[in-house]
Amino acid sequence: MPVLHALLLDFDGLLADYDHRRFLLQLADAAGCDTMQLDTALRTEHIELAHARGELDGTQLLQALNSRLGVSLQASDWQRARLTATSVRRDCIGILDQLRTDVCLAVLTNNGLLTLPVLQQLLPGRTVLCSAMLGVRKPDPAAYHAACSALQCDPARTLFVDHLFRNVQGARAAGLQSDTAYHAQSLRRLLRRQHLLR
Repeated sequence: MPVLHALLLDFDGLLADYDHRRFLLQLADAAGCDTMQLDTALRTEHIELAHARGELDGTQLLQALNSRLGVSLQASDWQRARLTATSVRRDCIGILDQLRTDVCLAVLTNNGLLTLPVLQQLLPGRTVLCSAMLGVRKPDPAAYHAACSALQCDPARTLFVDHLFRNVQGARAAGLQSDTAYHAQSLRRLLRRQHLLR
C-alpha cells in the first residue's frame, strides 16, 4: 500500500453535528413563514440540491426561495441559521492538530456556496471543498477525483473518511483509500492505523 500523503474528511456527521430541523426553524423564523412550506420549497422542488450541485449559486437559490415563498431572505439569514444548527466536535478537530506535517488535509462536504463561509468560520485555517465548487456530490466517484485534482493529490495516496458507508464506497470506486469513522475514538484509531498521526 502506498504511503498516504493526503486526508479528505466529511464535515456533517464526523467533524460536526448538524440539526436540519433547527436550521429550518431558524430560517423559517427569519423569513416569517411556515417551516413545512420552507422545507417543501427546499427539498420537494430540489432547490437545495441544485445549490449543493453548483447549479444555483447563493443569489439564485435565495431568489428562487423568496419567489416561491413570498419572503425576502438574505444570505446572512441562511448563514446564521446554518451556524445555529451546527455544533463542531472539538475532540475530532483536536485530532487534526496531531497529523503528520507532510499530510495535505481538506474537508469534502456536500454543501452549497451559501454554507461555505460558515464552514470556513468553524474550521479556521482549514481547506474546505464543497460539492458546489466541484460541480458534483458525494458519492459520485467524480467528486473525489475533482477534490484530489483541486489539492493536487494522488487518489491512491489519499485517505477519505466519512460517517456514511455509501460515500466511502464512492471514494473506493474512485481509487482512494477510504473508511468510516463516527466519533473521535474511531477517527483517531483509523488515522493511527494509517500512520497519519505524529
